[in-house]
Amino acid sequence: MAGIKILGYGLSRGDEKVTNFDLEKKVDTSDEWIREKTGIESRFFARNKTNLDMAAEAGNGAIERSGIRASDIDLVLVCTLTPDYATPSVSCGVAERLGIGNGAMCLDMNAACSGFVYGLTVAKSMLESGNATCVLIIGSEKLSPLLNMQDRGTCILFGDGAGALILKEDPDGEFCSLSGNMYSDEVLYCERFDPAISMKGQEVYRFAVNKVPESINAVLEKTGKSVEEIDRFILHQANHRIIHSAANKLKIPRDKIFENVQIYGNTSGASVAICMAEMLEKGLLKRGMRAVACGFGAGLTYGSVLFTVG
Repeated sequence: MAGIKILGYGLSRGDEKVTNFDLEKKVDTSDEWIREKTGIESRFFARNKTNLDMAAEAGNGAIERSGIRASDIDLVLVCTLTPDYATPSVSCGVAERLGIGNGAMCLDMNAACSGFVYGLTVAKSMLESGNATCVLIIGSEKLSPLLNMQDRGTCILFGDGAGALILKEDPDGEFCSLSGNMYSDEVLYCERFDPAISMKGQEVYRFAVNKVPESINAVLEKTGKSVEEIDRFILHQANHRIIHSAANKLKIPRDKIFENVQIYGNTSGASVAICMAEMLEKGLLKRGMRAVACGFGAGLTYGSVLFTVG
């Protein structure tokens, strides 16, 4: 099976950096407690940016780094659970802002924290089928307006940001995806008319520490690969306890796992996208490397993809 070629990447984040010390002034918590429980030291809130602003900024960066023209893009795929409007979609707004043209398919998808991993699978399928030849895929979230600042177990976790990639098919690469779901409307939810995120942290933790290793193991087994043959593991940045638990269960060396949860907090569907953009920028994700990305979150959903970097 052919893989994906990454032509460019882009990154955006909220315009206000909010540290744990800032939150200490608003909610009954402490920097020490937050770092111990989550590994998070700061997050960014988009006070003066919309979801579309961040998505377009990340997308523009990806186009500029790719060397392609905006008009070459024939699929804009935005993974988000926090669109600015029910309709029109964020993807349509991105296409208009960036001059992509009316010949491109525009699609938003919501799989919460699994969103970008699911999106990579959709993008790959569209490229493989010939229904798209050049994809702009974006993970973008503006979660800060959905936070109840009296709920100290949840409001400390989330931040705003976006990451973007330009993808084409790579005939010499490899790509494999496996996904799953466990329906729950109690563990993690946000009602349409009472839009504050509510989460049962312990239940989410138990779900994640079991399903993340299971999902990664499944995609390794399907491809006949071992942990030793994977250069990078890119996990949804929920908190460092979940990331480290998965690493320990799978015996993954820490230098193979990228973490930026301490800087951005949990950015839901944007987190894997932001990780990949930062890794590409820092030279930690290079052509020829084999990587596994894993997303997990509300739904409950989870999934992993194994790919070579083209």
